[in-house]
Amino acid sequence: MSAIDVPFADADFRHLRISVGACRLRIGPDGGDHWATGVYEDPGGQAPLAIEQADGDVRIHQQWDVARVFGIASGPPTLSLSLGGARQYALTIETGASEAVLDLGGLPLTRLTLRLGATNTKIDFSAPNPTEMERLDLTVGAADTGVRNLANANAVSLLVEGGAAAYTLDFGGTLQRNLEARITAGMTSVELDVPLGTPARIYSETVLGSVDVGDGWMKQGGAFVNAAALADGTPILTVHANLALGQLRLRVS
Repeated sequence: MSAIDVPFADADFRHLRISVGACRLRIGPDGGDHWATGVYEDPGGQAPLAIEQADGDVRIHQQWDVARVFGIASGPPTLSLSLGGARQYALTIETGASEAVLDLGGLPLTRLTLRLGATNTKIDFSAPNPTEMERLDLTVGAADTGVRNLANANAVSLLVEGGAAAYTLDFGGTLQRNLEARITAGMTSVELDVPLGTPARIYSETVLGSVDVGDGWMKQGGAFVNAAALADGTPILTVHANLALGQLRLRVS
């Protein structure tokens, strides 16, 4: 077991990158003065953790010993991190064949990039982001991914791309500004859950796929809208979903 303690960089632009392969990843907020604190457990010693810093750019990543990757009996490593909220920063998280639980609530993120491999991932924005997020990019491989309270991310734009996966995107939380979301996926199912009071307009294009529309949605001008959007409520969530060989499910929560 090794301890992790990374102070905030004294720079105009800060970017934290977290990259893991086969690993159990746990990330949560602590709002503290340090950028990242936590522990790393590597029972088999096959993937030492490295921390590299250059000005405002910090990378936390595994260094796999290829000769010892196969036949590991001790189980995958575990990386548990608490991220601070004293300063703004961009965050990139990349995973391989992992299991990840990420709570990014309340962190002052200016941009968020999530590249998830064959990973079962649960993501939550449990509290509002106090900073405007320029963009949130989510790319998923063959995995099940659930995201809760997306409105709390405080993003201007959201891009979701994926292959043979299943997504649940919950737009709960407080929508502080208009959010433009684009979803492109193939051979997958995507469920969009929108709170009753959040204005939303959903445009859907499916190729050899289907749309399952639950209660609370109406068709207007080529889009599915809810009652809050019909009442010209603002801010508004606008989603453009393009699915091939998949299903889009619309729900009001």
